[in-house]
Amino acid sequence: MSSTAPSGLTVRRAIVAAVLLGVLLPAMLVAAYQAHALYQRLGESVAAVSTREASIVALGVRESLWALDADSARTLVEAVADNPAVVSIEVQDIQRGRFAFAERPGRRGGASLHRIERMITYRGDEIGRVHLEITEEPFVHQLRAQLLTLGSTLLIQIIGSVLLILLVLHHRILLPLQRLAREAGRLAHGDLNDPIEPLRRDEIGEVESQLEITRRALRGLIASLEQKNLTLELDLYERAKVEGALRDSEQKFSSLFHESPIPLALMRQADGAYLDVNRALAYELGTSPNEMIGERAGKMGFYADPDEQQKLFDLLAREGHVDDYEMRMQKVDGSVIDCQVHLRIMHIDEPCVLSAIVDISALRAAQRKVEELNLSLEQRVVERTRALADANHELENALERLQRTHTELVQSEKLAALGSLVAGIAHELNTPIGNCVMVASTLRDLGKDFRERMATGLKRSMLETFVSETESAADILVRNLIAAGELITSFKQVAVDQTSSQRRSFALREVVREIVVTMQPMFRKTPFVIEEDIPDGIWLDSYPGPFGQVVTNLLGNTLLHAFDGRKNGIVRLTAEADDGYVIFRCTDDGVGISPAHLHKIFDPFFTTKLGRHGTGLGLNIVHNIVTGVLGGDINVDSEPDYGTSFTLRMPRHAPRRGNGAEGGELTAV
Repeated sequence: MSSTAPSGLTVRRAIVAAVLLGVLLPAMLVAAYQAHALYQRLGESVAAVSTREASIVALGVRESLWALDADSARTLVEAVADNPAVVSIEVQDIQRGRFAFAERPGRRGGASLHRIERMITYRGDEIGRVHLEITEEPFVHQLRAQLLTLGSTLLIQIIGSVLLILLVLHHRILLPLQRLAREAGRLAHGDLNDPIEPLRRDEIGEVESQLEITRRALRGLIASLEQKNLTLELDLYERAKVEGALRDSEQKFSSLFHESPIPLALMRQADGAYLDVNRALAYELGTSPNEMIGERAGKMGFYADPDEQQKLFDLLAREGHVDDYEMRMQKVDGSVIDCQVHLRIMHIDEPCVLSAIVDISALRAAQRKVEELNLSLEQRVVERTRALADANHELENALERLQRTHTELVQSEKLAALGSLVAGIAHELNTPIGNCVMVASTLRDLGKDFRERMATGLKRSMLETFVSETESAADILVRNLIAAGELITSFKQVAVDQTSSQRRSFALREVVREIVVTMQPMFRKTPFVIEEDIPDGIWLDSYPGPFGQVVTNLLGNTLLHAFDGRKNGIVRLTAEADDGYVIFRCTDDGVGISPAHLHKIFDPFFTTKLGRHGTGLGLNIVHNIVTGVLGGDINVDSEPDYGTSFTLRMPRHAPRRGNGAEGGELTAV
């Protein structure tokens, strides 16, 4: 810490000098400004007097000059020449020359002279001129007197101001500063007990207050320093212990460095020279630590590529660390190994580099073998991929054939169902039509017999018998034809509905009854009964054809599977309205479905009677129609030996199908 030698200028002298400068400098500037102003007014006064006197003479002698009265002009000129500032005055006639002249030679001294010329006119014509010379001597004497008065006034003002300022400074600044100096000296000598009370509330009083704050702070700092000294002594003791532990730690780390199985080296960053090397690295390179310390790796020929060290250190400078850097190193015996290098920058008196080297030659050899295996494996994968592609192509062809077969089976299933309906209806029509044929033949025979008897003569009894038998035959014929007509009408509606997907509004009860009528011929050959309980007033805006196919397939599936081994059974068809939906159920009291088969019954081609009138597509078609065309869902509940119940939940307004689907042929999916 540097100190500055005190100068000889005390505060008192500095204040006096500041006061003098502060008073004298403005006074001198004011005096200079006023003197300059007076000097400017001197010139203005000379010019004004010259102009005035010349004008007086020009006006005064105009009449005398016109009248050639030289005495009057001379009198006026002499009077003007009595002015102390006038040196000479001359009036000239423009034709005769000098007309009047007056001069005061004694006034031609060292002062400057000013000359002015004025023209004399009379009635607009120039008749003469006035030449006037003025001296500055009287004006200079007047200026000196004014400057003397100004200087005396400023001097008295400066002396009074300085004395007053010095008096105030002495009492308000110098004496309090002396007191501050005494208090500061007391603080410097360590006397911190007596408080410092400010005498006035001014800047010096503020300094005294701050000095009091400083005194209190010093007392606190001294107490704190004493405490810190005590703490520092304890810290020094602890530091000595830590330094001892640090030396032990350094010894341990040195042992770890040299005994580490990983090859390690400490190099100088500036030139790459080895500062320390452990035995593992020296053994790896085929040399000793003493031969490596102080030498550069490049100089010892450890790098298979001479430029490798520079590349490595450049990478370290850019990144700040190096990890997993692979390179090839050459041992002392000339063999080359693949290595993985890790570098870290450390500061030990100078920038150093900690290097760790791992021999990965065996790993690289194994990787090369793996790459060779991968290459051969890729070849095998290509061959397997080609074989799989061929197999996939064959599978696609098989799938296409299977899909075609599925479509054909669906159509066959539909046609088979329709064929069963046709066969049943044909059987049912056989009885009424056969009865009609028999009654018609009977009527023909009665007609022939009636005609023969008409030839031999008729009796009333014969005519009554003929009429009675004819009425009876006609009644039998009408009833059988009506029954046949009803069968044909029902079959026609069901056939039309099942061969198309025409959307229309229909009463559920009527459609179900028509389907039951068409299915009765199949059930009459069996001991099983169909019961239907459909309420009136349930109307649907849907597809009666697909719905009829669903009911037909459900009844056919029941007839085929539900009553296997049973001598009797009942199938019940029920329905109920549920807001915008219809709940339709087909329930039987048959043998039920095995739990193992229950989740498969809607799968295509799943059947327990394959080859025995079973294709495995009936319920699949039912599921696809209900969930697709009708926009509903279907569930099945079954318990072995207690029967099965299929529940259809369908919207009363079926969703609209795409363009071209309305009125087209229904295709099972």
